[in-house]
Amino acid sequence: MKKPELVVIGHLSIDHVKNKWGENVQPGGAALYTSLGAKVLMDEVRIVSVVGKDYGYLDLVYSNFPGSIIRRVNLPSTFFKISYDEKFKAKYEDVKLGAGALLRVDDLPSHLIKKENLFHIAPLSPKKAERFIDKIKSRFSSIWVSMTTSPDYIEKSGNRKILRRLMNKVDLFVVNDYEAVALAEAESLISAVNSLKAKRLAVTLGPIGAILVENGKIQMIPALSGLTLNPKDTTGAGDTWCGCLLASYIKTGDWTKSVVSACLISAIKCLGWGFEKIKKLRFRNPDDIVIHVLNLSQNAGQLTLEEFLSRDV
Repeated sequence: MKKPELVVIGHLSIDHVKNKWGENVQPGGAALYTSLGAKVLMDEVRIVSVVGKDYGYLDLVYSNFPGSIIRRVNLPSTFFKISYDEKFKAKYEDVKLGAGALLRVDDLPSHLIKKENLFHIAPLSPKKAERFIDKIKSRFSSIWVSMTTSPDYIEKSGNRKILRRLMNKVDLFVVNDYEAVALAEAESLISAVNSLKAKRLAVTLGPIGAILVENGKIQMIPALSGLTLNPKDTTGAGDTWCGCLLASYIKTGDWTKSVVSACLISAIKCLGWGFEKIKKLRFRNPDDIVIHVLNLSQNAGQLTLEEFLSRDV
């Protein structure tokens, strides 16, 4: 039996990141971070995206994700300039969608739409996301499709209406706590979780963990709180979390193990610029991630797990 592939559809970007540690220009984009988060547990990851001719990281993408479909166009690549304050609250000083605006449903080739494959749609405009979902599900209604969104797409009431509709089309819808409240137009997270109707809903709570809602049952899965007290770069942490969650769930079908794995890999990612701390990590299963972190902690001079992951490295 062929191993399932995870196909990630979304943006690849060039990021200019500035925080208390300095500045760095690095490859980014939700599709890349999601794919890297999944890659720690599975090799069969592909990206579908569009970049400009100025995008200098294609060798990196193809070497990590062979078989990806990356179309190059005569526009500047998607660009984000992000500044973080002392508490790592992000401010997007410049956003240029550029080549990303030309990503279209036809960029997803039919040969990737197989029964055994899984698809994840990183943040896109809700109308475009729905076109991708409809194309995939029209081929095989049972194909697994997950998606995330972003605050920018939730601002308009029309977009919120589409996204609430998509919750019932996809197999997993992932949002953070702020997005859940905004999407539900609710006054509290509890009210939002109770009112949002989805096949499966994951609400990330940062270092606290996540809320999973499946078949009407609400499950709170705590994380190892405060793992990264002194991060180097938090860009893409949520997308990395999502990718690792998906890969872990593909392998185990266990939400609790998947959330723990996602929190650990996301925390490790934040210890360095971009994805430098996770790009070479490979594990057979989620249990190996926990063992790896515990071993690193012990090998670092009997530091506690929290002390190890919060070091300045």
